[in-house]
Amino acid sequence: MQPGERLALFPLNLVLFPGGLLPLRIFEPRYQRMVSECLREQSPFAVVAIVDGPEAGGVAATAPSGCLARIIDWEQLDDGLLGLLCLGETRVSVDDVEVEKDNLLRGRVYPLPAAVEQPLPEDRRWMADLLNELLRKIGEPFDRLLLDEPSADHVAHRLVELLPLPITEKQRLFDLPDARAQLDELAGLISPA
Repeated sequence: MQPGERLALFPLNLVLFPGGLLPLRIFEPRYQRMVSECLREQSPFAVVAIVDGPEAGGVAATAPSGCLARIIDWEQLDDGLLGLLCLGETRVSVDDVEVEKDNLLRGRVYPLPAAVEQPLPEDRRWMADLLNELLRKIGEPFDRLLLDEPSADHVAHRLVELLPLPITEKQRLFDLPDARAQLDELAGLISPA
């Protein structure tokens, strides 16, 4: 991806971080077209949180930052829909959003600085245990994210993705560039059992 490249946007009521997994069921024609383009051109799309509007059908207003996602697996589902598994790649800012004829959003995408991965502080180990318990309970494909020695980034990002927090809170945490700050914020929202 080149800075300022125009990419398809996929507005969702969730926040995806680099390294996160995103299973999708594609049924809208605009997203079928997006998937076809991404597979043909081997390009990512940008997952952006919905600020206002519907997840399906209409046009949603989106957050100004999100995460590039790359399709890593796909299959035709039993119900005839297209099933995707996507991997979060890079945090990006998005501007100059346009609505195409079929309501697919496309915007200029710029990579945000990558954070330096940080070790998990010992006093936040309980958060890694909580994450691993969640990943085991959810199962496929998320159990692939189980790590014996996760970084602060992995724990913070996966917990923000998985915990039932309001989308505005998830986006606020996404916009914090430091994983330890994200962990501190999350620790204030949850407590060990």
